[in-house]
Formats: sequence, structure tokens, C-alpha cells
Amino acid sequence: MNRRQSQQSERFDITEEASSRLCGVLTEWNDEKGYGFITPNNGGPKVFLHITSLLPTARRPVAGEVFFYKLTTDNKGRPRAAEAFQTVYDERRDIPFHHSFIKEFARFWLLALVLPLILAVRAGNPVPGLIAAFFINSLLTVLFYWEDKYLAQYKYWRIPEKYLHIWEFLCGWPGALYAQHAFRHKRSKTSYMIVFWLCVIANIAILFLLFFREDALKIGKPILEDWWKNVSSR
Repeated sequence: MNRRQSQQSERFDITEEASSRLCGVLTEWNDEKGYGFITPNNGGPKVFLHITSLLPTARRPVAGEVFFYKLTTDNKGRPRAAEAFQTVYDERRDIPFHHSFIKEFARFWLLALVLPLILAVRAGNPVPGLIAAFFINSLLTVLFYWEDKYLAQYKYWRIPEKYLHIWEFLCGWPGALYAQHAFRHKRSKTSYMIVFWLCVIANIAILFLLFFREDALKIGKPILEDWWKNVSSR
């Protein structure tokens, strides 16, 4: 039997066995201690996997692999995998269509400007457009955070951070703040959070200048003139 036939046979056997098992991704694995955790595809709490729970035909686990397993519990009632095994290495893992759509939609950040601009022009007032921008873009940013969390858990290619930051800058930052805490995503990454807060500051500063420019000039001009006089007189 050649290699291709062997792989086809293995895939057929796996399909037969997998029909009676749950499926998930091994998102954590401690190779030295021989245990880790599977994140189920259908949601729910992570499932403990021990090296002794693998079928004899299974390989040494690696984080990111797709596992089939029977769900049991330990003596404390916590979920535990039994008779677990991986899919074959060369099996193609296509991202589900709706996840692919959300991921790609994040790239079309120019759409974040279209509806707010239309509303502002039709109303002859920027306020309706601004309200729409905060509401719609925040909801979309929450969706993109949720999607990026999913992609991270299941080891797919992620949404580039630059697109998340663009949506945050375009009035989506309230949604990002919510998503960071609700999904526990991105908030522990210092470099990301620095850029995030810069986006927030830039957004607020631009809006302040847009709506309160004249008031800012009235307040700021005398202060700057007094400061310049003091500097010049020294």
C-alpha cells in the first residue's frame, strides 16, 4: 500500500471513529507533564486531556491540533477527554464560511465612514452621523474582537491588528473597550493597548477640535499670549 492509499485508509478509519466523538482544538499542552486542554468546537468549558487518555494509534500531542474524543468526567465532575486522537497531519482545516466573511469584512474599514457621512450630509448636521459612527462601528468592533478571539483559539490566521486599530480610531473604541473585558482579549498585550489608547486619544482630540474649535481658540489664545509675553520678557 503506497503512502496516498495509507492516508486515505487512515482518514476513512478516523471518519468512522470520529462519528461517535466530540471534536475540539488542543489549545494548551504541557509536553513535559503530559497534559493539556481541548477547547470544544461546540463551545462550553475546556476539556482536560492527559497523555494516558490517547488511543494507542495517536501521536504525541501538539498545541493547535484537532482532536476527537469521548467526553467523561473526573472524580470532581470536571470534563475530561477519553480515547482521544488527532486528525491526520495533512487534513485541510477550512475556516467556516461565516467566520471567513467576518474576518474579511474587517478589511473594508472605509465602510465605517460611508453611512455616517450619508447621514451627516442628509441632515446637514454632523451629529447624526457621529452618533451612527459610534453605535455601528462599536458593534462591528465587538464582532471583530469576538472573531479574532475565535481565530486565536482555533489556530487560524488572525485579523491583522492594524484593522482592529482602524475600527477603534473610527469611533469603534467604546465597543473595543467592552470586548476587551467581555472576551478577555487583547487587554493583557501591552504593545496593543498602547496603540489602542493612542487611537482613543486621537479620536477624542479630533472630535473636540471639530465641534469645539472656536471655544478652544477663545480659551487657549489668551493663555498662549500670556505665556509668550512672560517668556519674551525674561
